[in-house]
Amino acid sequence: MLKQIKNNAAGTSARIQALSHARLSNYRSFFGAADDAEALGLYQWNEDLSAVLFRIISLVEVVLRNRFHHAMSLRYGVAGGYGSKDWYLHVALNGRSRSKVTDITHYKQGQQMVPQIPAPSPDDVVSGLTFGFWPHLLDLKTDLHNQNVSWGPILVDVLPGHRQRQATYWAKPKHRDGLFARLDLCNELRNRLAHHEPIWKLGPLRQEGRARPGSPLAVEAPAPATPAEALVRLRLLYGRVIELLDWLSPDVGTQHALSDLHLRCDNLLRPETLRTYRDALPFAEIDFARIRNIRTLRKTLRYASRRGQPVLIRDGQQLVGYLTCAAP
Repeated sequence: MLKQIKNNAAGTSARIQALSHARLSNYRSFFGAADDAEALGLYQWNEDLSAVLFRIISLVEVVLRNRFHHAMSLRYGVAGGYGSKDWYLHVALNGRSRSKVTDITHYKQGQQMVPQIPAPSPDDVVSGLTFGFWPHLLDLKTDLHNQNVSWGPILVDVLPGHRQRQATYWAKPKHRDGLFARLDLCNELRNRLAHHEPIWKLGPLRQEGRARPGSPLAVEAPAPATPAEALVRLRLLYGRVIELLDWLSPDVGTQHALSDLHLRCDNLLRPETLRTYRDALPFAEIDFARIRNIRTLRKTLRYASRRGQPVLIRDGQQLVGYLTCAAP
């Protein structure tokens, strides 16, 4: 049955003090919070959304590096097995990318970088590379024999779910620039989340491409100026992240669309959910051990949903999870 859990006023005050009035001021001014208690609810919304987005982008990162690793291993490398070779030692990476590989394959002894013995496996090297390595891999032009890298067929293998399945499409630099922009977007979002920057603080939206000398990227939309605009932008960016996942692996993309992560992210990006966090209603509680039938459960959930009230779910003494009920 539904039991209300009162907010602890002392606990709320302590959290506000710990986070600081100044840190919450951005939430008061941008979202129009009436006081620090409402700002604290909005801060929690940002924290919950950031946690969900970080897990989703981490999934994209794993699939991305595995796709590139397999496609490059089919064409370059000596050491390793099928689909997992040391290709990164046989292509002409730029200095920064080469340094990232060396940091994994070597250790520092004085002023010298000394190879690790035994050498890390190709899988270990690739798993140690940061997200930022992969967009700039597209800058690669030749192998160590000065032969051109054939990006067309490589990207057909990397992006099996993309609508463009012709190698000639990806052979064009402007199309690879569009892919670079998508990868760079995911990396930028990941870095914002990793550094605990508010995810709703967004700059102008630029066209997907890559700025070149004399050809700056056009601005498609200004920076969001209202909460509604911020939510629209966040939904657009999230759509681009999961579209990239679909390009990399249609199967994983389909599984994600049915996952709790996607449902939670979709819910957190709704205006009514934002209002629920801002209003900071006290938690309600459903205990499965006390629910008599489905009708009773449906009734209690509908009651919470009408109020836009968050719900803790227990089974006796065990905490099962929680719901963020969006008000109609």
